[in-house]
Amino acid sequence: MKKHILYIFLFLSFSLSAQTLPETEKKLSALFETLKTTREKEKCLEIHQKIETELKTALQANESFNYPFDSLVFLGKIYSDDNLLRIYSWNVPFYDGTYHYGCIIQQKKGNILTVLNIKENAYRPPLDKYIAADNWYGALYFSAIPVVYKKKTYYTLLGWAGNDDLTNLKLIDALTLDNKGNAKFGSAVFKVKNKTYHRILFEYGDRYTMSLNYDKRKRWIVCDHLSPSAPKYEGLYTHYGPDFSYDAFRLKKSEWKLEENVDARNEE
Repeated sequence: MKKHILYIFLFLSFSLSAQTLPETEKKLSALFETLKTTREKEKCLEIHQKIETELKTALQANESFNYPFDSLVFLGKIYSDDNLLRIYSWNVPFYDGTYHYGCIIQQKKGNILTVLNIKENAYRPPLDKYIAADNWYGALYFSAIPVVYKKKTYYTLLGWAGNDDLTNLKLIDALTLDNKGNAKFGSAVFKVKNKTYHRILFEYGDRYTMSLNYDKRKRWIVCDHLSPSAPKYEGLYTHYGPDFSYDAFRLKKSEWKLEENVDARNEE
């Protein structure tokens, strides 16, 4: 009898969560729309917290991993290339040109959730430090590349962050997760000439765009090479943009090694 009650309870719980996902999606859509027109910083942060709470509640449903959330156009939702992670990220733009960010990482196995937290303000991450999930720097991620070496896996993340009202950042980072949801950003796997870094940052002027993409066939991350628009602007990143040449980080075993001035044309 107790087993029958348990089965009924589990069935009802599954049905209820399946019904509430579309409802939660509508709530989240309304919150994002409100966020677009809100000017006060404190109010924006209140809406951000509601978005995080609603999304976390929705993701506790096992079927949420494959739920599309199609109407949430302001929510980034990407799958890792091995389809074992789903990463949800969003930003909160302020009228002074700065941003706040939110992110939840969902592991398919066990439906484990990791909420990333910014302690105070989003910041420019250092190149030589590990960063914990409770001291996240803030970014929007658009690619998650699994790297498996000697039975260990980490995910190489490609992301964007609005640095301020003058420059933007793109980044390459390394994410390590355990089966309890503990997350660590940064790993000494990025090789640039004779130096090793925990992550790679690119800074460029707000009026420019920069490409940063993973080519699975060549096993490299290819990107625009950034240069100042004139020699006198050396070191002034508001004047940095693509110079029509390309660099790449090629995967060799567990490390990404920089190759400069590569031919990034599509051979097809």
